[in-house]
Amino acid sequence: MKLVSWNIRGLGGVEKKREVRSLLKEKSLFIVCLQETKLQVCDDGICSSMWDLKLMAFSFRPSQGASGGLLNVWDLTEVDVWSTVSLKHVLVIHGRFLKSNEEFHLFNIYAPCDSQARRVLWESLSLRLGLLRGTHVCVCGDFNVVRSREEKRSASDHVGVSDGDHFNQFIDNNFLCDLPLSGKSFTWFKGDENWGPKPSRFLKCWSDTNVYAEFVNTKSKSFQVDGWGGYVLKEKFKLMKAALKEWYAEHTQNLSGKIVSLKQRLAVLDGKGEVEELTEAECDEMHAVTADIHSFSRMHTSISWQQSRYQWLSEGDANSKFFHYVFSSRWRRNTLSSVLVDGVEIEGLLPVRHAVFSHFESHFQSQICDRPSVENLKFRSLSVLEGEGLITLFSVDEVKVVVWDCDSFKSPGPDGVNFSFIKEFWLLLKDDIMRFVVEFHRNGKLTKGINSTFIALIPKVDSPRRLNEL
Repeated sequence: MKLVSWNIRGLGGVEKKREVRSLLKEKSLFIVCLQETKLQVCDDGICSSMWDLKLMAFSFRPSQGASGGLLNVWDLTEVDVWSTVSLKHVLVIHGRFLKSNEEFHLFNIYAPCDSQARRVLWESLSLRLGLLRGTHVCVCGDFNVVRSREEKRSASDHVGVSDGDHFNQFIDNNFLCDLPLSGKSFTWFKGDENWGPKPSRFLKCWSDTNVYAEFVNTKSKSFQVDGWGGYVLKEKFKLMKAALKEWYAEHTQNLSGKIVSLKQRLAVLDGKGEVEELTEAECDEMHAVTADIHSFSRMHTSISWQQSRYQWLSEGDANSKFFHYVFSSRWRRNTLSSVLVDGVEIEGLLPVRHAVFSHFESHFQSQICDRPSVENLKFRSLSVLEGEGLITLFSVDEVKVVVWDCDSFKSPGPDGVNFSFIKEFWLLLKDDIMRFVVEFHRNGKLTKGINSTFIALIPKVDSPRRLNEL
């Protein structure tokens, strides 16, 4: 029997169907069991779009809203299914394999996240499995629980001891065999390894709050940094970034909840105003609540716009479901959790990091070769006066023109300080920037870290596996 069980985490997108189709074509399977399809309707068109078979059939259990959903698809030239049963969290098929004539029962499970609900599921399944003793039974799916703490790869995950005990008891009582499926080919986990620093971003919506400018001015004046110009500018940006992160978490936490709460309060005041005259304090409160609703709404829309990077979102439609779908699809295609080096698959933080470093170190090494020379060539030269103009000190106006010519939402470095921030607080930052520019003009040196950057590896193909595909 050749079977795949896969928590697909949503089967509605074209990219996800393409991934499933590629896997099924490669493995030549008999049966496919998918969990968390997030589909409320399934038909022959959906199944044929992911499996290129002339003779196939399927059984389906719809999702509950955007959660759950089960799908079994089988090759009719290999499997003869006699019956299918759809139960809560379970999709069962009963049939036989045509070539071996062996009868089987297959349970495709998407277990609930709630511990108590899982225990109820194990008990109900045990009753059904007890009636099938002596037959060939396969139980597969996403059980949403592990047998021991060691199976959890992420240190941040909490595993209840009782959950694992009940799951182990279910396996033992029904004489099930836990197949040793491990490694990247069979399992997925969201690891918590530190792959290195990540770029931070200044959000456009910060300037929409009334206290933002006051906070930046007050905080900037409190920074005391000594050193030469480049170091002072770099450290002040670094301190400002850390301070704004704390400020942002405090002022923009749970924006949706704040908007709902303010709307409820506004409805109460509106209702009271219809039956009696509001006091002066209540009128002032109504104006303040209305202003806060508009302010928070603009901020929420601005965050969605900057995160999504879709131009049409600037018109006010956040469409977060679509954004998260596109983001997840792109993340899956571009994730580099393992690489293929000289035919050997390398996994893990340190091995992958070393392989990437060695590859690009070799790729960018200078090679000795014959290069054309410029000897005996005559060039037009500048006059002495023109030459002196090239080394004249930069003026404040020249620096300001260069800054204003840059896109406001582009960041010159990984500190995340974009040009919009520099433009908005130009009077505050001008002296430090000019001091840095003048000192750099004089000594031609940059302090360590001020010219740091991130190298973006852009995949040349979907789902890259080799470093030369980046």
